[in-house]
Amino acid sequence: MAGLVCWNCGASVEHLPRPISRHANCEKCFEVLHCCRMCRWYAPGRPGDCDHDRADPPVEKESANFCEHFSPTKRSFRESEAAGKRDAKNRADALFDEAPGEDLDGEALDSEGDGASGREDPVRSRLDDLFDD
Repeated sequence: MAGLVCWNCGASVEHLPRPISRHANCEKCFEVLHCCRMCRWYAPGRPGDCDHDRADPPVEKESANFCEHFSPTKRSFRESEAAGKRDAKNRADALFDEAPGEDLDGEALDSEGDGASGREDPVRSRLDDLFDD
């Protein structure tokens, strides 16, 4: 049986001391772990998205909270949600990625990285000046 994993990325958090601190974060994705999404009582679709009859669930389910009924579950990670996030990120990256050998305006770059027209990018010059010895 799998150990305790992060609700967001699925990385193991089994090594964390119990009870999980309100300030604990996943070492891989840096999401907070003491939150509704990591709790065994988290039940999307229920009133307040919580299945505990005495809990006063917070509005933000992915934020750290002070819930007295927090109980971490090994079933908090949902691969289908993670796959959807990865797909959305990949589509956004593809939308904003520039084609190899082109600048943001679609002009071909020469071997120095300047535009084919030979003009120098003023921002690039300033950055180069900062990091040159």
